[in-house]
Amino acid sequence: MKVRSPFFAACCIAATALSVALAGCSSSESKARAGFEEYQAAVASGDLLAARRALLEVVAAKDDEPAYWEELGKVQVELGSLGDAYYAYTRAHELDRTNAQVLANLTQLALLSGDIDVAEKQARQLELISADAPAVKLAHGYAALRRQNLDEADRQADALLRSLPFEPGAKLLKARILLARGKHEEAASLLEKQLVVRPDDAGSLKALMALHERYENWPGVASAASRVAQLDPKDVDAGLAAVDARLRSKDIAGALRAAQPFLKPDAPGEQVDSVLWLWAEHWRSPEALAAARQFSRAAGPQQRLAYAGYFNEVGSPQDAIDLAGGRPILPISLANSSANAIIADSLAIGGRTAEAKQMLDTILKLEPDHVYALRARINLEIRAGRAIAAISDAQRLVSVLPKSARDRLLLARAYAAAGDSRQLDRTLWNAFHEIPANRDLYEALRAHVAKSDGPDAAEAVDEEYRHQQDAELVREFI
Repeated sequence: MKVRSPFFAACCIAATALSVALAGCSSSESKARAGFEEYQAAVASGDLLAARRALLEVVAAKDDEPAYWEELGKVQVELGSLGDAYYAYTRAHELDRTNAQVLANLTQLALLSGDIDVAEKQARQLELISADAPAVKLAHGYAALRRQNLDEADRQADALLRSLPFEPGAKLLKARILLARGKHEEAASLLEKQLVVRPDDAGSLKALMALHERYENWPGVASAASRVAQLDPKDVDAGLAAVDARLRSKDIAGALRAAQPFLKPDAPGEQVDSVLWLWAEHWRSPEALAAARQFSRAAGPQQRLAYAGYFNEVGSPQDAIDLAGGRPILPISLANSSANAIIADSLAIGGRTAEAKQMLDTILKLEPDHVYALRARINLEIRAGRAIAAISDAQRLVSVLPKSARDRLLLARAYAAAGDSRQLDRTLWNAFHEIPANRDLYEALRAHVAKSDGPDAAEAVDEEYRHQQDAELVREFI
């Protein structure tokens, strides 16, 4: 779990008794009390989903007790449901305007969402009841930074650091100010010094990783991402970022080491697919094919399909057919649809278009949202000059996986094949805004804009991408 700032620690829940005055013992109050006991038991056992269910029943039975709403806010934060947490804390604040911690948490949640105006408004309210609350300085600092009043932002950050010298949120604010002053090396140094004192601060590492990525310092990204993955082996995104950065810096041996946890025989198939997609993007070579063949020998069923898909992607369909069983599995059914989709894709790449199309049509009739079959048929349709059909399939694919940058780019390819420059432009911009701070989408959009609108427009894309990266930096620390 992320290391949270000390003044956000009230969002961290514990199975402690909560004193709530209940006058009498009505039916609703009895239900609320019983539900709260269930909540405490769930927290003690580490079951946060059960804790949330219990608290939702509590506030449904008795919705005028601010302490219950505050506890619900804490659970929602721990589960990452920040919008629901904001609602719960708002309700707690409505019922008790004197609780400074609730208002401080609301201020920080507004900062997390990027709503600086709301955060500043709440900070002013918080200042009236707790002038020294760290969240006040944090919000005022970010508001000043947004207005480019760097001296005022510095004043707020320095004041916060005097009282909390190793507070991650204050460190990031200071680093952001240094960036705004054009001192990115000093910003990186500030974060590195923070990590000497707090080497387990995953938030600082992620911010350092994002800062290095902003300036395309790929060895720096790889180092920070690897340290995050070591702190939390379950952080798949960090582990994959380490693989990506090693590949971008041409450190193939390092990339293979970073990929090892995702290529174990018992690793989930989607993790294998993620690594192999990075290989297909950044490491197309005979050595990559040889490594994939070697790893595939020990692969389980789902992993074998991921390797087969990779072989099709990099133009080695016979390897894919061999892994998927050698020939179509008839009759096609839900049970064998994935293997048949791989084989159909291989046949299409090899020029057996009609046979492949018939297989993919059958699979998608059985399972209209089959991701691999959709991708295979889109590529087949593009190669065959049937761009309109490819667009229809790609639109469906994006509706199935709306956060997949890979599939947004496939939809863009379909529009490009159809010669529809307006929809190509719209697709890339929508993807860029809806999946922010994604480098693949940024690079694709920038190349498109540079070609269609010139260097000044490309520089505007650069600037917007930097703002997206800044927003991600903020979320890591607050």
